[in-house]
Amino acid sequence: MDSFEVEKTTELDSASQNKIRNETLTTELHFDLLKQYAWLSSAAIGAIVVLVQLKAVEASKDLYISLGFFVASIIMSIMGQDHIIDSLLKGKHIYDASKVLKFIRTISMLCFGIGVGYLSANVFDF
Repeated sequence: MDSFEVEKTTELDSASQNKIRNETLTTELHFDLLKQYAWLSSAAIGAIVVLVQLKAVEASKDLYISLGFFVASIIMSIMGQDHIIDSLLKGKHIYDASKVLKFIRTISMLCFGIGVGYLSANVFDF
C-alpha cells in the first residue's frame, strides 16, 4: 500500500466514526428532549396540586381539562421515547425515525401549551 491508500483508508475510518458519533448524539438528544418535555408537564401538574392544596385555585372542570392536556403531553413524550427504543431494537437508524419523533415532540409541546393556555385563561382570574 502506498501512502495515498493508507491516508484514504484513515479518512474513511474517521468519517464512519464521526457518522456513528453523530447518530449516537442525535439519539441521545431526541431521548433527552422528550424526557424534558415529560418533566416539564410533570412540574406543571405538581404546581397545580400545590395551588389546589393552598386553596389558591379551586378544583373545577377547567382545572381537570388542563391536567388532561398535561397528562397527554407526558404520554406523548413517553410514547416518543418508546418509539426510539423500538426503532433502535429493530436495527433502524435514528434518522429513519426522526420525522415521527418530530411529530411526537410537536404534539407533546402542543398539549403542554394548550394546557397552560387553558389553565391561565379559565382558572386564574387576571
